[in-house]
Amino acid sequence: MAGVLYAGSMGWSYGFWGIYGSLKPSQYLSEYGRRFSSVEINNSFYRIPSESSAASWASQVPEGFRFAAKFPQSISHSPGLMFDEGKLYAFLHNMKALGPKKGPLLVQLPPTLRPGKAEGLGALLDALPRGGLYAMEFRHRDWFKAETYAMLRESGVAMVQQSHPWLPEVHEATARFVYARFEGDRRKVKGDAGTVEADRTADTASWAERIRGYLDEGLDVYAYFSKYYSGYPPHDVEQLVGLVSRGS
Repeated sequence: MAGVLYAGSMGWSYGFWGIYGSLKPSQYLSEYGRRFSSVEINNSFYRIPSESSAASWASQVPEGFRFAAKFPQSISHSPGLMFDEGKLYAFLHNMKALGPKKGPLLVQLPPTLRPGKAEGLGALLDALPRGGLYAMEFRHRDWFKAETYAMLRESGVAMVQQSHPWLPEVHEATARFVYARFEGDRRKVKGDAGTVEADRTADTASWAERIRGYLDEGLDVYAYFSKYYSGYPPHDVEQLVGLVSRGS
């Protein structure tokens, strides 16, 4: 059975995108869910969302929609990854309120964290409940090596595949799904004009071909665009979905 592509942006509350018309900000998510199949929750990075917030988000989007959510920085950016177990379990518990619309949970490590300095990494991987979807994004280039990929495969955690201006583009599928993030050069793209600022068609087409391969292998793919990729995530999501569909 072919996998499913869940594509979206990193966050949804950008009125300057121009896709929400005269809607109030409280209505943005519902309209976003009508257009796209997934979103990466960014504000969970700054604080653990309440159960009621997670349940409210889930109620505003259709069946088949998926939320990804960043682990709070109090966990992912704790010194040496020596995290507070109480915060971990509170986050995991509250995210259950997303119900069947809960997708992967993302651990985004700081760019300063390098191998040998993450004493708590093994404990974090061991603490993740089995059966869930988890992804880990490394932002120091020393992590991109065979030992890292083997560690993630053993834990069933997806290594985030990235389109990033200064990190290597590595295509290692280490879990039963794929998680891709599309960043861009913040020195060249502002991301607040509500329009495409950089033509990334060739890059997106290359990724679309790769994603089709994963889908053919039966792997679901979760793909999220930053506002710094082309400057206009709604365009990027629609372009990727269209390219993948036309090639299937």
